[in-house]
Amino acid sequence: MFDHFRQRQHKRWFNFRCAAIDRTPPVECNPDSNVVIVSQVYHPDTTMLLLAAKSFARYLAPRGFVLVDDGLLDADKARLRHHLGNVTYVSSAQAADPALPRGGAWERFAALARENADHYVIQLDSDTLTLQPPQEVLDSVAAQRTFTLGTSSGTHPVPVQTASDYASQHHSTHVQNAAERVLARLPDAPGLKYVRGCAGFTGFPAGTLSLERIRVFSAAMEKLVGPQRWAEWGTEQVTCNFMAANAPDALVLPVDRYPFWMPGADLSDVALVHFFGTFRFQGGMYQRRALQLCRELAAG
Repeated sequence: MFDHFRQRQHKRWFNFRCAAIDRTPPVECNPDSNVVIVSQVYHPDTTMLLLAAKSFARYLAPRGFVLVDDGLLDADKARLRHHLGNVTYVSSAQAADPALPRGGAWERFAALARENADHYVIQLDSDTLTLQPPQEVLDSVAAQRTFTLGTSSGTHPVPVQTASDYASQHHSTHVQNAAERVLARLPDAPGLKYVRGCAGFTGFPAGTLSLERIRVFSAAMEKLVGPQRWAEWGTEQVTCNFMAANAPDALVLPVDRYPFWMPGADLSDVALVHFFGTFRFQGGMYQRRALQLCRELAAG
């Protein structure tokens, strides 16, 4: 309970200091672009999302943003629309698919799949900052290639049997590990791949992320791990990892250039950093780099 309280205090102070993002120019969306950025956001993360979106859009101006409203105030919506320009809001209830679990970012993934029918879609978490040109991503978009964040244990797609064998070596009770252990029991498993990546920053060329394929995969996994477990937080990430790994010529972004923040990490040659979870506010790096971004954007 104390850690939760401390995290909330850290976020309040971060939001107060980083309100400088409101003094930076709005994003100039590109009506000729076929890229749409999708994210899910609620009131406390509005400032974080502005930092994530503006830091990325300075290198790749999208056609617009689709934001899954997970509890925004009217003032938040006005603020985001002012700064991001072309914004479409979709409520969590509207985004939800009846054949998929509820919560746990599934609404965001369903919205991503719908937008993918016509657009190259990029899923962008609010706790990311783009620090330098993300050349690997720019090249992937230009080549109409899928990309996703890697991890230390997921640097490239592997056969699902390999992924299941790896997960079976670890005795974590987390649903992601439980799901990965049974991947090799999927129908047509010998021809399928998986990457232990991260759904927080991933992109799919138009037409490659089928909502029907997501439903089929979700139903198969629900049978293998059970409905209660498949409804837990983390299953959307497993699904995103699976979809990315099985896309043609998928790129897993190099971890040294697209890392998760750990206190003491060297960010001198980093394109994008994911300030994820436990370590987000430790060491003050997130706030320092966010404030540096605000200064850069304000200077044009």
